[in-house]
Amino acid sequence: MFYVKQLNHCCNVLLMIKLILITFISYYPHVGWTQVKSVGLPSIHNYTKSQYKAGTQNWGIAQDKNGFMYFANNEGVLQFDGIHWDLIKVSESSPVRSIGIDNENNVYVGLFNDFGVLQPNAAGKLEFKSLRNLLPPEVDGFNDIWSIYQTSHGVVFQSFNYLFIYNHERIKIIHPENQFHFSFKVGERLFVHEPESGLYELADGIVVKVPGTDELIGKEVWGMLAFDEESMLIGTNSGGIYVYENEKLTKWDTPVNKLVEKSQLFSVSPLNGELFAFGTVTNGLLISDGNGEVVQHITIESGLQNNTILCIYSDDSQNLWLGLDNGIDYIEINSPISFNYDFGKIGTGYTCMVFDEKVYLGTNQGLFVKSFDAHAINNVDFELVENTTGQVWSLDVYNGQLICGHNTGTFLVKGNTAVKVSEEEGLWQYIELNHNPDMLLGGHYNGLSTLKWNGKEWEFNNRIKGFSESSRYIAQDSAGIIWVSHGAKGIFRVTLNAELDSVINIRLYTSEQGLPSNEHNILFEYDNEEYISTINGIYEYHSDTDNFELNEELTQFFDFNGQLKTLELDESGNIWFISEKESGVFRKNEDLTYTKITLPFKPLDDRYVNGFEFICPINNEHTLFGIDNGFALYSSTYSKQYTKPLKAYITQIDLPYIDSTLFLLNRKPEENFNIPFGKNSIRFHYTAPFYEKQKQTEFSFLLENYDDTWSSWSNTSYKDFTSLPFGDYVFRVKARNLYGIESDVSSFAFIIMPPWYKTTVAKYGFILLLIAFFTLVMKFVVYRMELSEKRVVQKHATELALKEEKFQLQKLVDEKEIIKLRNEKLQGEMTFKNKELANQTMGIIQKNQLLVNLKDELQKIQKSTSDEKLKKKITGLTRNINKEIDNKQQNQVFETYFDEVHEDFFKKLKSKYTGLTPRDMRLCAYIRMNLTSKEIAALLNISDRGIEISRYRLRKKMGLSRDVNLSTFLTNL
Repeated sequence: MFYVKQLNHCCNVLLMIKLILITFISYYPHVGWTQVKSVGLPSIHNYTKSQYKAGTQNWGIAQDKNGFMYFANNEGVLQFDGIHWDLIKVSESSPVRSIGIDNENNVYVGLFNDFGVLQPNAAGKLEFKSLRNLLPPEVDGFNDIWSIYQTSHGVVFQSFNYLFIYNHERIKIIHPENQFHFSFKVGERLFVHEPESGLYELADGIVVKVPGTDELIGKEVWGMLAFDEESMLIGTNSGGIYVYENEKLTKWDTPVNKLVEKSQLFSVSPLNGELFAFGTVTNGLLISDGNGEVVQHITIESGLQNNTILCIYSDDSQNLWLGLDNGIDYIEINSPISFNYDFGKIGTGYTCMVFDEKVYLGTNQGLFVKSFDAHAINNVDFELVENTTGQVWSLDVYNGQLICGHNTGTFLVKGNTAVKVSEEEGLWQYIELNHNPDMLLGGHYNGLSTLKWNGKEWEFNNRIKGFSESSRYIAQDSAGIIWVSHGAKGIFRVTLNAELDSVINIRLYTSEQGLPSNEHNILFEYDNEEYISTINGIYEYHSDTDNFELNEELTQFFDFNGQLKTLELDESGNIWFISEKESGVFRKNEDLTYTKITLPFKPLDDRYVNGFEFICPINNEHTLFGIDNGFALYSSTYSKQYTKPLKAYITQIDLPYIDSTLFLLNRKPEENFNIPFGKNSIRFHYTAPFYEKQKQTEFSFLLENYDDTWSSWSNTSYKDFTSLPFGDYVFRVKARNLYGIESDVSSFAFIIMPPWYKTTVAKYGFILLLIAFFTLVMKFVVYRMELSEKRVVQKHATELALKEEKFQLQKLVDEKEIIKLRNEKLQGEMTFKNKELANQTMGIIQKNQLLVNLKDELQKIQKSTSDEKLKKKITGLTRNINKEIDNKQQNQVFETYFDEVHEDFFKKLKSKYTGLTPRDMRLCAYIRMNLTSKEIAALLNISDRGIEISRYRLRKKMGLSRDVNLSTFLTNL
């Protein structure tokens, strides 16, 4: 796909090369040595008041030898290590106006009617120490200290009223002729300007007027720079910029000076590569070359927080810090990558094209256009192409016409206007069909379509029937087969008919045909062959097996970090790529080998739009990348050192249990730092002062005598340890920046003190206690021996007593056993008698019942016969039966047995209820035996009704209510 695209764009690329060469040669003859890119905008990081938590205005900037940044802020001195902001209070009322660092890394501060140095306290935290006490009493008010410089004479503090030269605890005072304004250090020379007198230079401890500068009288000088070895640039508030050379002042008649005159100069700074930075009051930052041409113009529209630049500082990485009227900005001018920032104007970058002397940018908001020049990538002057509002997916040039793939269809782009030629929604891209250059095949959200060349322009031909899958990636192989990769289903092989209006065959290739997954398969072309980028490497189709197989040669050659997302070739054969975890270029060498380059592109690793990564090699020197808020431009002609050493520092140690904090940067190292046991919770803070994409700086740590290996890399800039065992430890930490550069190891040794019971004093105490213990043990042993003899005697007596007691106890046990056996025997006899009583009673009941029945039968016979003799005989028999039923002897026997079984039941009953008759007593006995009313009636020779009446009378005599069960009551008697 990519070689085909290169052929299609051949004439367009030649045009671009010509335009770029003309532009750069005509306007920027210094492009070979300039160190600030004129194309695009550098990366800008805004630090707001809410982030650094101090005042709005920042008047001065300095960097110490460790790489830490210091800012003169309205509320004090700000220290920044790349991660943490720390505000050092200097005065409750006065803003800090100036800051400077000498050769010994001392930080000096200037403010209203005071100046001094930052010195560490006992904990290592920087505190302000005033040097005003070194002034003589007659020097009272001197207003603000506006500048601080390290010179050969000492440290110079400049106010409007005096120059104070501090050297070895002594201060020399220099008075102005009238009144100083501002001072400037140019190389090793220090100049100070008096608006009413002219320009002066500090020489041999005095100020000497600079000849040929009378034109500066009445003006305010706001900046001075070394122009070359023999001349200087002097910037004023009203007259613009002058060149001072050979004791003469001449106006610097250049484009940048014209902008400075309109914008009111406020601050200046020299930059590497013979460039100059000018901060203005109303128009932001201007960067120019030695010819006065504007290389960069950065304003609030370009990304600054404020257009008033109070101070400029170029750090040790040649990047710029700006102290603003509201905030602090960091500008990465030392980078081969520049940006087109969004600011709501352009949107997310998806595609671009240089065509017909114009630059077209396709975004999620539409297609934007601007005439191509050296600043073509900047937002300024980009216009929305008419009719293209919405998502743009692709830009291609075929037959000299620019075709735009859009969410709403296909457009032909003509200058600043686009004409829709197809209503088929969601055009991903077009490809030119083999052997049919008059036809283009397009992939859409829902299938395929074609455009046809009518001799003048492209027009919609037809939608291809029989295929409705999303066709974002399409290609045609040498056999004319169309390949389509689908993000979720796999790879489709599509065969079209000769008329190109319908599909005659579709074959879907999935994991069953060799692909590692049905998802995330990306179709691309390389060296005129079709390949599939998968999650496991690069695969290719084999027609002999009709399967996909891993191409180990290409997979090993590219060695991408993660899955390849997109790949493009430039005109020199360099291979540009974006993979899952990195991006870069395989630069083609003269020996036809390739060198993989990724470091310059590290700042873009988290900026690509996932799934829609985009690269556009414009020429050998410039390549565009689509990113989340616009476009990034890489310039290969820019040289940058990526291997600059990185330093890691342990900045702070928190000991919360003893409410203590140590600041290690400014603290003298101690041989032994002891932490009490039991209060050994400790937190280490660390940093690495590297300011490019600081959030991607990672740290690894090791606590010797505790950890076995270094920790995994992490963005966390602190580590907590709690409940460490006592012993000697060394905490070590190292850093790694986004370019993979590792720092040296920073370390801190400390001791966790042992607990009190493991100290030397405690050990001696334990020995004394042990001796005392053994002494007591010996005395106790003697006492025990004496006591033992007494116990032997007592034991013998006790044993005899125990034997006697045991004998008596055994005797009692035996007696209890005899009683138990006797009771069991009695109980057995009682049970036997109870059974005998019951049997006898039942026998009486059965006999009486038989007799009653017999009597009834005899009475029936007596009634039915007329024989008097027989009746008389029956009457005699009946009388004998009645006598047998009411046999007193039987009753006496029953009562005797019953009394034996139930322990004098009749005596108890008679003593408690004296009114009971013998018949009542027998009734109670029968009820006590749980006999039924029918059984009792047979025994008493009465009817069942008579039994009920007898029971009622019995209750009445015994005084029992109906609620009381008579049987239960008699049983419990």
